[in-house]
Amino acid sequence: MIKNIVYDLGNVLVTFDPHSFLNELIQSKEKEQKIYDFYFKSDKWILYDQGIYSTKDLKEMGIQMFPELRKEIEIVLDLWIEYVKPIPENIECLSFFSNYQQFIISDIPESNYLYLKTNYDFLNQVNGGIFSYQEKIVKPNKKMFTRLLEKYKIKAHECVFIDDKLENVQAAQSLGFYGIHLKHPLTLKKQLEEFLHEM
Repeated sequence: MIKNIVYDLGNVLVTFDPHSFLNELIQSKEKEQKIYDFYFKSDKWILYDQGIYSTKDLKEMGIQMFPELRKEIEIVLDLWIEYVKPIPENIECLSFFSNYQQFIISDIPESNYLYLKTNYDFLNQVNGGIFSYQEKIVKPNKKMFTRLLEKYKIKAHECVFIDDKLENVQAAQSLGFYGIHLKHPLTLKKQLEEFLHEM
């Protein structure tokens, strides 16, 4: 019996599209691509999620590599968190499925977590969560999932985990979680309803 619904954040409950926010913040495709490649085609953003690098660290590394892009790098790293927004239809799931315990497991830097916590109330609607910047690890590391089980004293076979990345779903499934690979954010409610009905 499923007792717990466990959500990822990015592209499940909130938006996360680096190309989109870079495109809005930088009015040059060439500059946008340089910044995207530097931060997102390397392990820098992963280490940011882990709490190993701070926003200040990322700024300094980027400016050292691309001094001519100082202004753009500072704008991106100061403002990107404002482009991570709740997906209204999916936030409604927290109320719709309120007869289940609900949790979050997310790869997220501290700055983004604090921004979401300060500006929106949906994080107060869940029963708890595991966040990468606190744990110093990221999915698909299985410790992210075992930490949830240990902290909240819940059982893997009573949980369904939803993520937009298949490798994260598979990591959870290897520990006994049920899993839903969410390929499109707006199918969340439908997929969850169908899964729970089948159970």
